Amino acid sequence: MAMATPCTIQKSINRFGLTEVHTPIGGGHVDVVFIHGLNGHPHHTWTSEKYKIFWPAQLLPPIVEEEKACILVYGYDADVTSFTDGASKDKMHNHAEHLVAELCANRRRRKATQRPIIFVAHSLGGLVVKSALIYSSEIRGNYTEHLRSIFISTYGVLFLGTPHKGSDVAKWGSRLEWICDAILPSSLVDTQPQLIDALKTNNETLQTIDRQFSQLTSRFHIYFFHEGKPTNLKGTLRYIVDEESASPNIPDVERASIQQDHSHMCKFENESAPGFHLLAEGIQRFAGQAQEMIDKRWNSERAERRTRKEAEVEELLPGTLKFSENINILLGSSKVVKPLFLVPFSRDASFINRIEVFKDIDEGIQQQQRRLALSGIGGVGKSQIAIEYCYRFRDSDPRANIVWVHASTKQRFDQAYRDIARRLELPGWNDPNVDTLRSVFEWFNEADNVPWLMVLDNADDIDTFFARPDSTVTESESTLPLKDYLPRSSRGLLLITTRDKRMSERLAGRQASIVVHRMSYPEAQELLKSQTERYDSLNTHDSETLLDALEYIPLAITQAAAFISQNYITLTKYMEMFCTNDSEVQDLLDEDLGDLRRDSESQNSIIRTWKLSFDLIREQKPRAAEMLSLMAVLDRQGIPENLLQNDTDRPVDITTALGTLQAFSLISAGGDGRGYELHRLVQLATRKWLEMQGTTRKWQEKALLVVADMFPNGNFETWKACESLSPHAEAVIQYRNTIETYPEQFSDLLRNVAYYNLQQGRYEIACKRGLAAYEVLERIFGLEHPSTLRSMNNLAQIYHKQARWDEAEKLQVQVIETRLRVLKAEHPDTLSSMNNLALTYQRQGRWDEAEKLQVQVMETSLRVFKAEYPHTLTSMNNLALTYQRQGRWDDAEKLEVEVMEASLRALKAEHPDTLTSMNNLALTYQKQGRWDEAEKLQVQVFETKLRVLKAEHPSTLTSMNNLAHTFKRQDRHSEAIALMENVVGLRTKRLGANHPDTIDSDRWLKKWLEEERIDCNEDFDMEE
Repeated sequence: MAMATPCTIQKSINRFGLTEVHTPIGGGHVDVVFIHGLNGHPHHTWTSEKYKIFWPAQLLPPIVEEEKACILVYGYDADVTSFTDGASKDKMHNHAEHLVAELCANRRRRKATQRPIIFVAHSLGGLVVKSALIYSSEIRGNYTEHLRSIFISTYGVLFLGTPHKGSDVAKWGSRLEWICDAILPSSLVDTQPQLIDALKTNNETLQTIDRQFSQLTSRFHIYFFHEGKPTNLKGTLRYIVDEESASPNIPDVERASIQQDHSHMCKFENESAPGFHLLAEGIQRFAGQAQEMIDKRWNSERAERRTRKEAEVEELLPGTLKFSENINILLGSSKVVKPLFLVPFSRDASFINRIEVFKDIDEGIQQQQRRLALSGIGGVGKSQIAIEYCYRFRDSDPRANIVWVHASTKQRFDQAYRDIARRLELPGWNDPNVDTLRSVFEWFNEADNVPWLMVLDNADDIDTFFARPDSTVTESESTLPLKDYLPRSSRGLLLITTRDKRMSERLAGRQASIVVHRMSYPEAQELLKSQTERYDSLNTHDSETLLDALEYIPLAITQAAAFISQNYITLTKYMEMFCTNDSEVQDLLDEDLGDLRRDSESQNSIIRTWKLSFDLIREQKPRAAEMLSLMAVLDRQGIPENLLQNDTDRPVDITTALGTLQAFSLISAGGDGRGYELHRLVQLATRKWLEMQGTTRKWQEKALLVVADMFPNGNFETWKACESLSPHAEAVIQYRNTIETYPEQFSDLLRNVAYYNLQQGRYEIACKRGLAAYEVLERIFGLEHPSTLRSMNNLAQIYHKQARWDEAEKLQVQVIETRLRVLKAEHPDTLSSMNNLALTYQRQGRWDEAEKLQVQVMETSLRVFKAEYPHTLTSMNNLALTYQRQGRWDDAEKLEVEVMEASLRALKAEHPDTLTSMNNLALTYQKQGRWDEAEKLQVQVFETKLRVLKAEHPSTLTSMNNLAHTFKRQDRHSEAIALMENVVGLRTKRLGANHPDTIDSDRWLKKWLEEERIDCNEDFDMEE
């Protein structure tokens, strides 16, 4: 770690008393106080000798920045020698009294009386701290009880080389003489007996301090540090305060060594200096933990003081306590002040209790959280919950001050604080030169305040609270970000509502952030009932359907109920309108019908409410707005992250953009953790937002380009990617207006989608997309363009699978003739077309023509390509099928074995072409009567297809069909019939009742059922 560089301390360090050397922006939450030791100095004791690093001001502040620690140093007359002032004449108790008085006055002036304290003390300074805490703990008088605040507020002490049990290194007086002799001329040495005596082993003063402080130890967090290196005293190495004295073994107390001698264990050149990370971590940890415990102590202290004063009043004036006004006066209140209740909303008599949210709020308060934040998507009910909580808070404590602060803009925040200052009649509330924000902030932080609740509503804009005002502000205006004017007191609760989860965590902390989710079904049903006058006549099924459609969002439900009531329509009629089309839904959700329960400046339609979120995101994070715009025109579920990326995006850009959308609850991560999704209403609202901006077509075209570029060709190796992108491809295909701008990308996407669906056995959708691709390409590029020919070839394959063989043949002949003319005979695309035509000839029973074409294709492929080239293997496999049909079993088997072995080497066992070759070899075994060998292969193929292609894929159904025939020939009749029944049912569902494969399966099933238990010798046709 880099070494700190010397810097000039902006504040001069007072030799005596307190100096604040670091104040966090916006004020602190905890005080860290440094007390030097014997012959020490508030600056020099903590400053390194080589680079003059004053580490409390130069190294420590960044480490305790989040804890907002104020750092102070204290100086007192503890010199054994002095160049100017002579010897110290103070006793230990005088030092303790002075420290308590100084610290108490300083903290009261800074309005920090109840702020936690952490002491860091070196050597004698530790004894001064112990004495000060003993002194403060014993104060009980009415006029001095303010001095007791030091004892109550102290959370922890870090002792550096403090002699808790004296020292075993000879007499302290002699040792001090050695130290002084090593540093100063002997003529300047002047020892002070009281201070020196207190450090001697078994000294009575030290023993008294130890005994009294041991009774308080359990109240504080203690961290002992001892010197790890001895000090060179005129050639003799000695530990000034050994480990036993500096780090006594006390239960539940931390102990550590700093590898420096006694005088250098409190000086650090940089963060890598020995012991610094231990000491700094201890300070940081204590500062982060202190608030909760100190709040509890002050609550107990206030209760104890009130009980004591009530007892005194009762003793003086028996019976007076029953008069509340008198007791307030006698206990120190000069007048009875009516509690402040500035909530600009009436209580909602029909409020639907959000049980889980209020439970989370109560748990946060029980955990002593002084700030809680409700985050969630706009319209989910955050403000309504906060309104109800204000009234519950008042019910539980009528004395409490309760205020509502609109926080959507800085102007509204300022106005709310001005209203509070006016109602409280704070000094200068009507003076334009007075900083009203500071006045209100300080009033809420006053120690003697009654309990209070502040609601900070709609704190959505990060810049509003965290950006510093520009340099043009006037003297009366704030120069700090608004976050620094949010009060924090043990007597108060700040309740924040925000759409941005990041804001809730930054203003309240992650542990105090409560996410408000959509309503549960019972809550949503109760809300709909309460908002609809004619609920009793509502159809239960329709109400459930409507709540599902409205996604249980309170504002959307209230909006729908208002529309139903104000237009005197039935819920059924509303549902008919809602389900017509997306445009109709957008219009319904854009209706602003007013709601007295909401802020007058808030939008009362769900679309307009979310528009505010969209606009804010576009301003804060334009890249997030772009991603949301693209998502709006894709399918709303399973959106892969790579679909949203630009070439110029850095990983951090993607992460923060998606994080912004998630923080506003507009998108969520999918169940697999890889994709994202929008709720339907969010997508509709975003589309309406794009329409308002006139950018809908721009984003539809962007979506087409992105999806077309990423959608693969549909081959086996790309199926996984195709499956994830298919819903988005189907979405952008609907944007027909993009064809004219990007015809090639549009048609390429159509062709790839068609081919993928063909491979998946979804022939109807494949045909629809394939035909559309062919028509677009023919119109744009003509018949001889390679893209047009590919789309014609794919469409012919689809016709083939649909048993539309004449249409397939017509297209295939046209493709072959064109490719022979344009690409020549040896081109892979030409050979593929010829192979497909041969397959059609097979299905038409034209075996000789099929064989002629297949032999030609195979010979050309073997000559031009390798034997294991996919085109070659396909042509060999198809020729083997023709040999089967011609009864040439041995020729078929020879080719099929060769193809299967080559496919296993080149394509692996799960590739569809490998499975086809294995299936065809099994058919040949059947024809040869080799049923066991056929069954073994067929079972293997069937199980693999079930895993890879699933049960309803036409190819899987073909394997089931063939295996059923094998079972039948093996006299396993019941298994054969059961399997064939499944085949008929699934083929009817997938291919249709009139498909030849369905008809053939059904024919065999009926025959087997009729001839059950009869040995059927009729020959049958197997399927390839």
